[in-house]
Amino acid sequence: MSSRHPTGPEPVPLLRYAISGTLALVAIVLLLLLVRPFIFSFAGARGDANYIVAATEDVQRGPMRLELVLNDQHNLPGEVPDGEHAHIFVVVAPDLSVGFSVVDAWSPVNDCPVTLGADRLVDCAGAAWTYAGVPIDPADPPLVRFPATEDNGAVIADFTQPITLGG
Repeated sequence: MSSRHPTGPEPVPLLRYAISGTLALVAIVLLLLLVRPFIFSFAGARGDANYIVAATEDVQRGPMRLELVLNDQHNLPGEVPDGEHAHIFVVVAPDLSVGFSVVDAWSPVNDCPVTLGADRLVDCAGAAWTYAGVPIDPADPPLVRFPATEDNGAVIADFTQPITLGG
C-alpha cells in the first residue's frame, strides 16, 4: 500500500505567507514610528548655539574655509541675510591651546572676505591674522571668534555668543 495522500500533495499556503509577511512589515513600521520620537527626545538641540561645523578628522588635516547657513540672523560681520536665515563664512582650524578655533571669515579692517593663506588668514588688502583670529599686525583688530568644542568627532560652535579677542 502506498502512503500517498489520496488527493495529491498539499498546496503551498501562499496566502498564509503573504498575510504573515504583511503583518510583520506593518509591525516593524509601527515599531519604527514609536521609537523614532523617543530617540529624538534624547538628542541635544541643534541650532545656532550648538551648530555642527565640521568633522574633527577633516579639520585636523588643516584649516578650512566653510560657508554655513545659520537658522537666525545674528548681525555678524560678513553675514548675508537670506529670509529668516543667514549665510556666513567661517574658518575652522586646529588650535593647540583650545583644540579647535572657529573664526568669522570677514575682515574688520577692510570690510571684505578673509581667505586662507599659506600660513595665515588674509583679506583683500593684505591684512593678516593667525588661524585663531589674532592679528599679525598688533594695530589691527582681531577677527570675531566663536566658542567651539569637540563632541563625538565633530567641531561644534556657538554662533549666538561671538567673542572678540582682546576686547
